[in-house]
Amino acid sequence: MARTFVCKVHDVEADSLREFEPRPGHKVCVIHSGETFFACQPTCPHEGVPLCEGCVDATTLTCLEHLWQWDLRTGAPLGLAERPLTTFAVEIEGESIYLGE
Repeated sequence: MARTFVCKVHDVEADSLREFEPRPGHKVCVIHSGETFFACQPTCPHEGVPLCEGCVDATTLTCLEHLWQWDLRTGAPLGLAERPLTTFAVEIEGESIYLGE
């Protein structure tokens, strides 16, 4: 995937999640946790619940529907989760957030 602009840094408040559609038909969930930004698939791999309705604690993302959790650094399942999460490289340039190549 070529580097793609997603949003501005200020579009995602600290310790929050927000969904964006950087390209038609390609949505991502951007997570701002502490000083770090992460990006992942927009829906839970379990039942398609929007992950931006979940919660984040440091590097752990939790889907509130059935409490599946993932490590945002790797997408690895934690606890009850049975499937990995697709994550994307994030690049910050100035005030812009990009999905990396």
